[in-house]
Amino acid sequence: MMDRVFWNIGLKTPDMDAEIEYFEKLGARLLVRETLPIPGGEGTIEYAVLEFGGTRIFLSPTTVFEDKLVDDLRPGVTHAVFETDDIERECAKLRELGSEVLVEPVLIDARIGRRIVSFWRSPNGVVFEVMQILEGRNGCRSLYPDP
Repeated sequence: MMDRVFWNIGLKTPDMDAEIEYFEKLGARLLVRETLPIPGGEGTIEYAVLEFGGTRIFLSPTTVFEDKLVDDLRPGVTHAVFETDDIERECAKLRELGSEVLVEPVLIDARIGRRIVSFWRSPNGVVFEVMQILEGRNGCRSLYPDP
C-alpha cells in the first residue's frame, strides 16, 4: 500500500486572474502565485496555490505532463496530488504495479518550498502526482507530523 496523504487537487484554467478571484470570493486564501521554469523541460509554468475547503487547489493554465498525453487536456480537474515521506519507495511500487510514468521524479525549488515531484498514470488513465516535501514555504507545509 502506498504511504501517502491527499495534498491538493490540480486544476487547469485559461484565465488565472478570474479563477483566483472566483475562489477567493468563495472563501479561498491565495498562498502563492509565481512563474517557474518547467522542471526537466523547456519554457515556464505559471501556477497558484490556494487554501480552500480543507485542502489546497493548484491552478495553472497548463501542466508539466500535458505534452505526454495523447488527448488534449481541457480546463478543469487535471490530477490529484498525494504527499509521501519516501518518494523512492512509492515510485518503485508504482513501477511494480505497471503504472505509466509521465514525469520522472524531479526536484522543484519554488515559493511553495523544496519538493520532489513525479507524475503517473494508472492503467485506466487517471493522472496523479506523488510528492515528497523537503521544505514547505508560504503555508504550503508537509501534512506529515514532524518526527
